[in-house]
Amino acid sequence: MTTHHPRTSILSTTFIAVLSVLAALSFLTGCGGEGENADPKEVLAASSAKMKTIKGFHFEYEVHLPEGVKPGGGLFIKRIIGDVNAEGEMKATVDANYGNLPVSLGFVALGDVHYIQDPVNQKWQEIAAADSPVGSLNLSAGTIRILDHITDASYKGTQRKAGVDTYHITGKIAAEEVEAIAGAVNTTNTFPTDLWIGVENSLVYEVKIAGSATPNEHKDIWRSIVLSNLDTHVNIEAPQ
Repeated sequence: MTTHHPRTSILSTTFIAVLSVLAALSFLTGCGGEGENADPKEVLAASSAKMKTIKGFHFEYEVHLPEGVKPGGGLFIKRIIGDVNAEGEMKATVDANYGNLPVSLGFVALGDVHYIQDPVNQKWQEIAAADSPVGSLNLSAGTIRILDHITDASYKGTQRKAGVDTYHITGKIAAEEVEAIAGAVNTTNTFPTDLWIGVENSLVYEVKIAGSATPNEHKDIWRSIVLSNLDTHVNIEAPQ
């Protein structure tokens, strides 16, 4: 005579149900890196429209050299950290190398006038933007130009950036579109470019641009911009 164990049967059914739920969750988690296939042109167009309306942002701009490679002579800008507002004004700290000497200086850009803080005596010097050591660097305009002019755009899936789900878009940028990011360009090469754009808000969270902008740069150099405090206005005035 067969003895039935209702409790065992119920537990078995419950166990199977739990396993099914866990399997479903595991499947969803495994697919999360790709997400639904997004149209890169639509993502870029939406981001361009959004970035043209924001009040400003905080940024970390960095120039990356291959391991073991040292910058050449003259002024080499390694990193710029600061804020940009909707008017294109910038206030930042510039970390650079002048030959083998590391220097850090204050920097303010107001239209056609730039202000440079002497790293030794801490005094500010007013110079024309055309004579500025950062050249024609304009991260706000440069980011929008990339969104508007990137070619061969391709969707690479989704990634988390700054706690936000972003679309990873790759493509190529013509040399003339990189000048606002690199500060100076003397090449006709195109630049492989990566963008990370918010899934929900269309804001740009990170940009990566690979390739040398001038003949004296290493061929494997690349530049990155990490954006935060997006759509936040910062009042920037001439230093006293």
